[in-house]
Amino acid sequence: MVDPTGASEDEVAQLRRELGMVTRQAAHLERALASNRRIGVAVGIVMERHKVTADDAFGVLVKLSMERNEKLRDVAERIVGTGELPRPG
Repeated sequence: MVDPTGASEDEVAQLRRELGMVTRQAAHLERALASNRRIGVAVGIVMERHKVTADDAFGVLVKLSMERNEKLRDVAERIVGTGELPRPG
């Protein structure tokens, strides 16, 4: 393949690898941001329902996550979806 920029095949291959890595990293960051937002919403629900601070509400989520052996984002999704705390594992 002829590259109009004059880059060698090795340089083009390296750039493609880097592009793939950056693309995967961007997708990972988008998922992390979405999870963080859902966790924040769940914290808000717990705060409102149980009249606790943000730190205490987050602690409730962490405790439920550990008791149920579930990822924190999954516990948060359940709370956001139902508006209720799941029962401990």
